Amino acid sequence: MAEITVTTPLRRSRRIRNQSDDESSVTSTGASDIPMRRRRDRAASSRDKDVNVDLDTIPEVVSAPEELPTAANGKRRSRAVGSENQEDGFDDGPKTTKETRAGASVASDDAQAAKRSDATPPKKPTKSNHQTPVNKNSKRKKRPRSAERPLSSDPGKNARKKLLKKGGDVAEPATTKKFSPMQRKNQREKDAKTDQFIKHVTPPASSSGRNSGRPKIVLDVKVHRLRFLNIHPRSILAMASTPFVKENPTRLAISRKGGTVELVSPDDRWFPVGDCPGVRTREVDALVWVCHPDSSLSDENGSMGKPELNRRADEQSILFGCSRDGTIFEVDFALKRHRNVIGSGGGGAFCMDSLFSHGKRSGSFAVGCEDGSVKIYTPFGPDGRVGKLQLVSSLPSTGNAVLSIAWVPGNGGLADEIGGSVIFAGIADGTIRRFDCSGSAISGSTMSTGSILTQRNSALSYRWRSTLRMTIENRGLRESTKVWALHALTDGTVVSGDSLGHIQFWDGASGTMIQTIDHNDRGADVCCLAISKDENIIFASGIDSSVRCIQRQPLSEGSDPSQQRRWSSSTSHRKHSHDCRALVICHKSMDTCPDRLELVVSGGVDSKLSTYSVHDFKSKRPKVWQNWSNQSPVSLSREKRLLSVMRLNQIDLYRLDSPGMEKTNSSSCSETRDDAKSFVKTISVKSPFNLNCSVISDDGKYLATSDAASLTLFKLKISQVDGTVDVHKIDLDSDCRRPCTALCFERNRLICATSRGPINVVKISEETASLDHTFKEHMSNLAASSHNYAVSTLDVSLDGKWLALGRHSSLKGAVHVFALSTSEQDYKHWWSVPELDSPATCVKFLGNGDVESSLAVSCSSNEFYIYNLERRSLSHWSNDMGIPLRNALPKELKSRSEPVSRIISDPNTPQGLLLGSYGYFCVVKLDQPVPERAKMYPPNHLRAKRLPTRDDDFAISAAPKKKNSHSSSPSSNNFTICLRYNEVVFQDFVGKSEMVVVEEPWSSTLATLPDPLTRRVYGT
Repeated sequence: MAEITVTTPLRRSRRIRNQSDDESSVTSTGASDIPMRRRRDRAASSRDKDVNVDLDTIPEVVSAPEELPTAANGKRRSRAVGSENQEDGFDDGPKTTKETRAGASVASDDAQAAKRSDATPPKKPTKSNHQTPVNKNSKRKKRPRSAERPLSSDPGKNARKKLLKKGGDVAEPATTKKFSPMQRKNQREKDAKTDQFIKHVTPPASSSGRNSGRPKIVLDVKVHRLRFLNIHPRSILAMASTPFVKENPTRLAISRKGGTVELVSPDDRWFPVGDCPGVRTREVDALVWVCHPDSSLSDENGSMGKPELNRRADEQSILFGCSRDGTIFEVDFALKRHRNVIGSGGGGAFCMDSLFSHGKRSGSFAVGCEDGSVKIYTPFGPDGRVGKLQLVSSLPSTGNAVLSIAWVPGNGGLADEIGGSVIFAGIADGTIRRFDCSGSAISGSTMSTGSILTQRNSALSYRWRSTLRMTIENRGLRESTKVWALHALTDGTVVSGDSLGHIQFWDGASGTMIQTIDHNDRGADVCCLAISKDENIIFASGIDSSVRCIQRQPLSEGSDPSQQRRWSSSTSHRKHSHDCRALVICHKSMDTCPDRLELVVSGGVDSKLSTYSVHDFKSKRPKVWQNWSNQSPVSLSREKRLLSVMRLNQIDLYRLDSPGMEKTNSSSCSETRDDAKSFVKTISVKSPFNLNCSVISDDGKYLATSDAASLTLFKLKISQVDGTVDVHKIDLDSDCRRPCTALCFERNRLICATSRGPINVVKISEETASLDHTFKEHMSNLAASSHNYAVSTLDVSLDGKWLALGRHSSLKGAVHVFALSTSEQDYKHWWSVPELDSPATCVKFLGNGDVESSLAVSCSSNEFYIYNLERRSLSHWSNDMGIPLRNALPKELKSRSEPVSRIISDPNTPQGLLLGSYGYFCVVKLDQPVPERAKMYPPNHLRAKRLPTRDDDFAISAAPKKKNSHSSSPSSNNFTICLRYNEVVFQDFVGKSEMVVVEEPWSSTLATLPDPLTRRVYGT
């Protein structure tokens, strides 16, 4: 018999078979929100006759998920009828692997009701002889309950009227039941929704031809949905932001558990522009920025452009960190490793501060040590060049560990940047110490404290002296109160946060306490503080996880500006589920305003970043950001169907199911998936450094990984019998073992982007590997300094002719194209892509190998450009769209707050690509017109109800839903944005009709975190 499948948006397929009256059935594999009465009506209308469906009246469809197993020979988790997975990508049940039919087939939103000529007219339900007594005094007359329509078979009053008015027919009610008033009310609401649904999904009648009503499939693939790989983001330990300079970009450094340090650009939608994996056993407990004392970060003459200013700012700013293992080091994002590592000489180092953080050009920073001493270092030598760290001064020991430090600039000039400054130190014995510095020229007299710094052909001597001691109460406890956070204002006020949950204000000149404010009612520790630029607002957080705003009272009219003003706690926000470890003030550029937006950023154990408005803290809700590296830790072998997942010190291999495995009915009972059957092997790398990058070849024969020390290459032998994998290490020459920041395979060649800059091409044989070529042309006229960040993305065309690399840079030449050696050409540098409006985030070659390859480059502003490699210019599509491209893109794409982090080439067509990010992906067809508005799938998703803005640093409530909103919906299926998948770590095609999506649900990350502080909940 013929079988016809009709699919509707947001619903799964419904199958109508030509069967007898006893065998007629309507099966459903989809959501429970499809009205059962409508399914039974169609079954009733098809009894004792054939079903005639006109193909011109089939609505355009949205393919709904169809679950398949993913683990090799493993069990599958299927859903029973009526169950619906969460749309935001969270999984409440056991961890499973799903293969679903991607929600990428999109229907026209302005569709009209389809007519069916073979249905029978409805019969009116017969009234019962029994009548319900009617109250004469009531205003509303009650109808007999027996005359009510049946709940499960009646197509609805409104829908029946409209179909009858248009000449259509509806099915006859099958049964008659009595219902309560509440059931009748619920039924009326469902009928209203049904009428709206019919209008929404049915296309308008067209007489242009038989093919005019056929579905327009945007993307029809089976998706392996992996959510069990446990790629959890790590907790935040410390943060540091570059100080405010009007023309310069802001850089935010984030230290995470495990030794990793990330560099984020707030101006580029918080995109990570660099990272340093670090050492596995070295936790970075504090970070600080310093600047060359002779440099000028501002354009005083107005002769420099924005790229030159950005380059100078990145080149002159240097990031330093310290660890509890007693080391102090420079964080180099170009080499992805620690440089100038020295011992503190005083045990573990817990805190850092610099004069540059307070707006003064200074190359010195102070470190608080475990032995109670404070040491001052500088990386600049007498000639002004960056070199090894030099000890400038050592303050007298306090006898206990220094937990926090605040350095206030003095009145010294460029020749004496330290002289006259004051340092406040929070000690573990519950005291705050003040140290004053006096600088003078070196004489013949001996000095009791301090060391000599030679600078600008003159010698200066710095003498530090402890002048004040402030003691914090301990409320009768045996243990001393710990001062975890300390800040000093320019008016002499000192602000401290301690282990009793107090925020205290001190007079820095006399040492007397001015005021005390409780952060929380549980006495939880205050771990971090942040001060606004005008020093009138203070933010505090800690174990309680709420960020509290404390404001200074404004001056009254005619009052003395120098008088002491009181502080008051105004409001608080709680966006973190666990402890908040770091608070920092940063400034972000805005397109709608020439002034920079001042934000306070918080981070903690739950690994998330939250941004708050400094001056609109109470009125604007905070925004939560999930920052992942622009390099995915997952890579795919399509031929062997293997996934490699990079950890800190190992690589795990997983196997996908073959596409020919038998599928079971989705209405069967759910089964628990066995993770052990998809896991293949773990490859451990013995090194003290964390892994930088890794990649597996497309044929599954080789796997390469690199850390900050060297490159390692493995050969994989996969058994054809049981699928086991044997790993053998391939010996490399010294030229091939150089550490790398990005890797890519091209058949039997390995492309290596070394940390020093050159691109090595390693040719691999069966058991050996040798260096075939080295590209250095892209390094011309570029100094090897930190502003030239490491290469973050590599890609090779399918025909093996082209190689493209991308890096974050403040100057031109961020994207380069090279010609690889083939029978037709030799190795050479082909083209440097011109400077873009915003930093490049990803590069990808388009085409399926049968046509000439073109290069797609995405930017942090969600723009993307297509380049023709033969002409070394923009493609015709990009030229037709215009520059900048943001003016022609749909608003739903260009205004999303998450930048595009991956580009996926569609293997089915050379004109198709996918723009992927952390919480969405967009299907783009270059051979179709670009609509003014993009479709959202699913259209009723929570994140589709509001449109984020370019400066979406604050969460806003959902916009009210407009009536008849479907009438203004877009009619084109191009640029469809799919929101079904969230927390996406990796996404790529396995074949022409298969895709793998790796997600890391927040629920699984939350399960790995320690228990948070128990809070009192209202009503309990």
